[in-house]
Formats: sequence, C-alpha cells, structure tokens
Amino acid sequence: MPRAKWNDQTLKRYIKEGRGQGELDRYRPWLTTQDYSSSGRSSRVRGWKTGRIHHFLSDIETRYFYLVEYDADCWDIREHYPILDLQDTLGDCDIDLNKYRDKDSGTPHVFSVTFLLTLKDMDGKKRYVARSVKAAAELDKPRVLERFELMRRYFESKQIDWGIVTQHDINVTRAKNIEWIHSAKNLDDGGGISVHDIQRLKGILLGWLDGTRKSVRDVTNALDSQFNLEPGSGLLLLRHLIANKQVLVDMNTRIDLGKPVKEVIRGIAVVQSDGGVRDAYDG
Repeated sequence: MPRAKWNDQTLKRYIKEGRGQGELDRYRPWLTTQDYSSSGRSSRVRGWKTGRIHHFLSDIETRYFYLVEYDADCWDIREHYPILDLQDTLGDCDIDLNKYRDKDSGTPHVFSVTFLLTLKDMDGKKRYVARSVKAAAELDKPRVLERFELMRRYFESKQIDWGIVTQHDINVTRAKNIEWIHSAKNLDDGGGISVHDIQRLKGILLGWLDGTRKSVRDVTNALDSQFNLEPGSGLLLLRHLIANKQVLVDMNTRIDLGKPVKEVIRGIAVVQSDGGVRDAYDG
C-alpha cells in the first residue's frame, strides 16, 4: 500500500520533486520502492545505461529491465513514467475518467506506464516505446483492462508503440544470466582486485580460456590460485568480460560453469599488443 495519502498536496510535491522528468541519470521515477509500506518483491538496481538507481515493484518488472538493459539499441530506460496529460489528451471519451479519482480527496490518480524506453538507431535518431508490465492473471480484471485501454488510446495519439508484457513474455533464463553478470559490468573499485592488476589479469584469463579443454570453473579457480586472489575473483572477471561482450556466451541458455569452456563460450576477445582488449566476435 502507498505510504502517502493521495491528494493535491501529494501531487504537487511529486511534481516539485522532479518525478517523471529528465532523462538518463537525471530522471526520477514517478513511483519508487520507498513509496510503499511493504517492500514485497520490490528491488533497486543501478543501471548500466543511466548510472542511476532504478526502482521496480515486482519480479516481472525487474526481469524485463534486465532484458532491455542488455539491448544495445536501448539508450534510456525510464520506469514508472507518469501520464500527466491523460485527460487533456483524450478529452471527452466513452470511459468515465472521474472514476479514477481518490475517493477521499477527489484528486485524479496519475496513470504511469511501467517503462518508457528510448531507442536509438545507427544514425542517432530516437524513437520511444512504452511497455506496461503486469502479471497475466491481472488481465482478467475489467478495471485493469479499462486502464490499459486508456493507455492504448493515449500512446496511439502520441504515435508511440505501446504494449503489455506479462511473465509469459519474459525469457527468464536470459534475464537471470544478465542479472548474474550485471553488477560486474564496471569494476571501478576493483571488486576486491587491485585496479592496477585488472587489465593484466583480464588478458591472462582470456588467454587461458582460448582453446582450453578445462571447465569454466576450473579456469577461473586456477586464476585465483596462481595469483593469490580472493576466492571468486576469477569468476568476477569472467562476469565482467561477459557483461562487456569481450567473452560471448549464449545468453538464452543457463551458464553452466561446470561445462568445458568450448561448450559455454562462443567468442573470445583479442588482447592487443598494447594490452588493450578488442571486443569478441561470434565464431
């Protein structure tokens, strides 16, 4: 349940706080996990693309986020984006919008779409995609369907692609794989490894992975042992390499560390003469 009572003062406060405004790291979602008294299945994740904390209120939302986070065409992810001009946009329609008011204060409730995504093409041209995320069982409720019909009409008038995402549309294996590598994308603090050693160790790990018959786990464990690293450091570097697409794996298949490297890894980056790492290619 929401913590704050919904009235004109709360609405004005949300707008004054900048909710629903800005892009990338400047965006603040209309709804946050702190707005609800029960955390339930809520989560907070720092995004790769935005560098800010994202707020999600269900597992489905979180998993969908991981999928679009990994999508190279997606430039910005704005969760819980408010539709503040719903009534002005739709005007007089056959659905009574007065029913969507707080029963005590009479303040109109603000609809929000779970995700407003900004996609960029090769020429840098932007387009927007809106997605409402909901458990499939909720779609049996007439009130939910009516709200979605209003959203459909709204985004159609804005010429924005809108659709519904349920748990049946989520590739759970892919989402879990992305979640597993997600926090290792940026090793700004070294992750327990000396920041001065990261580049060198990445090059060594890439060399060891190339052509070995050992399992993935054996290779990462060997890196820990040979260089006296904290247990799990080699695995952290592997996750980092996958997150940065310097090691390619099938993200639609569970990453099994017990399998031989050649059965898990599809492509390995090239370590250049200057110590830099060129992105991997598939094959």
